[in-house]
Amino acid sequence: MAGANAELSAWLDAAVDPLVACDANERVCFLNRAAERLFAWKREDLQGQPVSRLFPERMRRHEGQSLVRYLLSRGDALEGRPTRVFASRRDGVEILVELTVGTSGQGDDERIVLSLRRLHEVIDTLREPLEHPRHAGAARLVETRARGEDLYRLVVENAPLGIFHYDTSPVITACNERFVTILGATKRIIVGLNLLSLRDEGMMRCVRETLAGRSADYEGDYVSVTGHKVTPVHVRFAPCYNDAGIVEGGVGIVEDVSQRRFAERERDESLALLTMLFDSAPVGLGFVDARLRYVRVNERLARINGRPAEEHLGKDPHQVLGPGGPAVEEMLRRVLETGEPVVEEEVDTKVMGVPGPRRLLAGSCYPVRAPDGRTLGVGVLVEDITQRKLAEEERERLYHEAQQAIRVRDDFLSIASHELKTPLTPLSLRLATLERRLERGESVDPTLLRHARQHLLRMTGLINDLLDASRIEAGRLALHPQATRMDSLVEHVLQAMDAQRGGHELRYQRPENAVQVFADPYRLEQVISNLVENAFKYSPDGGVIQVTLETHGELALLSVKDPGIGIPEDQQRMLFERYFRARNVSSRSYGGLGLGLYISRDIVERHGGRIWVESQVGQGSTFHVALPLLSGTSA
Repeated sequence: MAGANAELSAWLDAAVDPLVACDANERVCFLNRAAERLFAWKREDLQGQPVSRLFPERMRRHEGQSLVRYLLSRGDALEGRPTRVFASRRDGVEILVELTVGTSGQGDDERIVLSLRRLHEVIDTLREPLEHPRHAGAARLVETRARGEDLYRLVVENAPLGIFHYDTSPVITACNERFVTILGATKRIIVGLNLLSLRDEGMMRCVRETLAGRSADYEGDYVSVTGHKVTPVHVRFAPCYNDAGIVEGGVGIVEDVSQRRFAERERDESLALLTMLFDSAPVGLGFVDARLRYVRVNERLARINGRPAEEHLGKDPHQVLGPGGPAVEEMLRRVLETGEPVVEEEVDTKVMGVPGPRRLLAGSCYPVRAPDGRTLGVGVLVEDITQRKLAEEERERLYHEAQQAIRVRDDFLSIASHELKTPLTPLSLRLATLERRLERGESVDPTLLRHARQHLLRMTGLINDLLDASRIEAGRLALHPQATRMDSLVEHVLQAMDAQRGGHELRYQRPENAVQVFADPYRLEQVISNLVENAFKYSPDGGVIQVTLETHGELALLSVKDPGIGIPEDQQRMLFERYFRARNVSSRSYGGLGLGLYISRDIVERHGGRIWVESQVGQGSTFHVALPLLSGTSA
């Protein structure tokens, strides 16, 4: 018995048509290999399950009976003809099949057999009818139709797009190989599929639109019902009409848009990257069209132009930049006309008349062309170089100051060595003369001693000036102010310097009343001596040195006027700097270290006063010192 059952199962498995057997309770007892392939169920998984699982839920009952019992009840009426119904695969996809139901046995021994056939498995109709046409014209018509059908089939099968047809069910009734390739399934699985069972709202809407007589477009991701392959597709749905003009189905033209999606994704990524680079660039970027209207600017350029980015769009540079617009428009128009870029052209907003603080900008413009060579507009690149230029100017200034300091240092070393050597040589000679005379027992001439002492005092003064300059730089020059008669101090200094005046005439104009200041008498004497000594030094022999002391309000004003060489106007403001010497002064002709006026200015200013000069080249100079009187010290 077991052998017989095994042989029967082998025969049933060899059958082409899917067969399903169930018991009296409509539970599956057996299904052959063809049924396994059709429903994607394994035999052992489906055995014992209700046979209704093989059909959509909406079709499991009909007129109060199960589908199987309903078809059995209509056996006499059907006379063995199959009935078209929808079957349901294990994955839920619906397929259109022809179903024939038969039964054997009674009661608990009853067996129900379901025989199924998918519609696309029906053999094509023969091209030639079994009966030949009676007339030659009819024969030619049959032959012409056959050739037309062959050509139609050739065109459809070799079309570069997927093509499928569906009826009003709507079930796919035919398709070409390109459609099969796009979906990644077999024609056996695709033909007979119910489109509404795909559960894609967009596709179902397009199918309904088509069956209502309207074309529709669908774009989305199609998921294969077998291999779960995901294919981006674009489908153009169109209705099909019969000879009576009634919609009998529809046709779909399918395009695999995977490459287009990939290209669009790459384009979007590139645009996103370019947008990110454009917006976050550390320089101003913009684009103007051929009419010189702003199309796009980044935030950096918007800040440089002083207007929000959205206020640029559709406007020309004159509307955005105001007075600076015409110059920019001229540059942009030159690029459009010549096709040549403008690179790193520096612009001063103050010169252009742009309101606001002065800014220095570096602008570049270049033509933007389409692939066919047409000029679309001008790209703009603007960089605010104000800080960079200021830094360059500061570096240049510091460099010149360093060069000047080096020159001053070299001049000072040369002058200092000369000035220190000048009194040292005669002092050495006089001391040697005194030494020889003392060795021979000769009397010593007091003049020699006096001259030696003068040279020694000169050296001491030079050294003291160097020390004072060093103390001033370090902020350690000490002052010991006290109530001082400035008129008496000036008179004392002039008397002490009488021996130095040589051929000069010294005139002192005394004040009518005593002039009392709160000052360090030693340092104040140093200032007066420097001014008078300079007057002697830079005036010709026989010249008159005029010294005047007077009061103006709460100030004591001392003036020293000489008929000397004068000082160039552009150098007067630097006259009180350390080591400075005017360019019309020769270090060989006029001695000194260039420290006297520097020290004098510091002393006067630390006393709350001011020192300045009035001079013209060739007409002498007048130095003024203003100090607060003792009664007005607090002011």
